Amino acid sequence: MGNFYLMEINYFTEMIEMAYQNYTSSRSEIHFSKKELQDLFLAMVVVTFAFAVALSNYGGFLNINWSAFPLALLISFLAVGSGFILHEMGHKFVAVRYGAWAEFRAWTQGLMMALMFALLTGFVFAAPGAVYIAGNITEEQNGKISIAGPLVNVIFALIFFPLSLIFSGLVINPILFQIVFYIYYINAFLAVFNLIPVMPLDGAKVQRWSTPIYVGILGIAIALLIPAFILF
Repeated sequence: MGNFYLMEINYFTEMIEMAYQNYTSSRSEIHFSKKELQDLFLAMVVVTFAFAVALSNYGGFLNINWSAFPLALLISFLAVGSGFILHEMGHKFVAVRYGAWAEFRAWTQGLMMALMFALLTGFVFAAPGAVYIAGNITEEQNGKISIAGPLVNVIFALIFFPLSLIFSGLVINPILFQIVFYIYYINAFLAVFNLIPVMPLDGAKVQRWSTPIYVGILGIAIALLIPAFILF
């Protein structure tokens, strides 16, 4: 696994250097290359499918509830759209604001791993890719770029947690509750997971920049995630 990881890093390093040298847009302009859009689409499709399999999976591929799969696919699309895509865009927009080149790149092995985990275990362990950055970035700026993604997840969790409480009592529309709940839950989960202080996760870079801010945002994320296991 380590060899694959190093090969992937070396490949992306060379690619980023070439792209940054050819980057002629205004430094404050949000730009999406054709390659970035393709990678975002690929990652979105695979992660959406993986989460949908997990939501309708009870311990393995043979136990998938196919009658529930269409609803699981819709829930996954909405939750992944907010939890994953907007998380990555949070990184990108802040990086570009600081004058850096920033583009998302999918990680093929990570996407395959997400599918395999979902199909075999009913659990999603995904490393779909990341926003790669090039430019003169200070440690403080890197910390703010890193916290932007989890902060997006925290904001969505803060919005959809109270909505989950409201809709949990509306038995007339259980589907709406499921949609709202999973948007809340997946965003809270992704916030906590990405704030684990281990490289290359966001938490390690945020903690290196500011421990008080790291502890604060991690505490909020954990506090948002806990009710998912207690109240629902």
